[in-house]
Amino acid sequence: MSLPPRIIFFSIVLPVLLIGCGVLDGVPLAPTPTPAATEYITYTVQAGETLAQIAAKFHMTIEQLIGLNSTRYPALARDPSLLQPGWQLRVPAQNASATARETAQASQPPIDLSPAVKATIDAVNAARAQRGLTLLRTDAVLTNIASDRSADMIARDYFSHYDPQTGQEPLLRYLQAYGYGYLYAGENIAEIKNGSGFVLPWLTVAARYSAVDLANEFVTDWLNSPEHRANIFSSHYRRTGVGLAVTRDGRRIVATQVFSD
Repeated sequence: MSLPPRIIFFSIVLPVLLIGCGVLDGVPLAPTPTPAATEYITYTVQAGETLAQIAAKFHMTIEQLIGLNSTRYPALARDPSLLQPGWQLRVPAQNASATARETAQASQPPIDLSPAVKATIDAVNAARAQRGLTLLRTDAVLTNIASDRSADMIARDYFSHYDPQTGQEPLLRYLQAYGYGYLYAGENIAEIKNGSGFVLPWLTVAARYSAVDLANEFVTDWLNSPEHRANIFSSHYRRTGVGLAVTRDGRRIVATQVFSD
């Protein structure tokens, strides 16, 4: 007999001073997310480039690029926006690493999650409208960040506002890496997953939940949580991005919503 899905939610807020106040969920440490490619080359940072652009160019995640170069440039781990022209970054010479491929697979799931993404944003905006608040507009950078966050939690099998290796907040590092300007930012995350044990394919979370079901689960439970509700109803926020990712076996779905002014 399969166990019922388990639903977990966490919230975090980054105020003006960029001090995070989320909850660490005690996930065990994961290996450093550095590429496993057999050959590397040196890439010279060009004027005006961001770490996010370089990571995309070499089919890496931001966290992987930081991990590969944090020994030579420890400032990257503290603040990716400190990237300087002329820095010599180590990057994979050929294909993306195994972890990057896993992240890419999480970003291209076995089911189409785009309807659930839209339904989630619509549900959040409907809740804001009832409070007389400005509707959130979808932002491309925040959508990329939310999608990367969910895919990374799937690929590295953790669930937290904090990186299991460094203890830092990926949201803050992603915003810095993109050179994204903001005064206020926040993040809500959630996951739905099957319990341990064998689960028939037609009983997995991905098979049992429609797009509307997923959106309703995420948004209803966020609204029932004071921390998540505070993000959704914050008058500071004007922009948002939502990203969902699912494991290849369909047993676990992770959602991230990022907010900014």
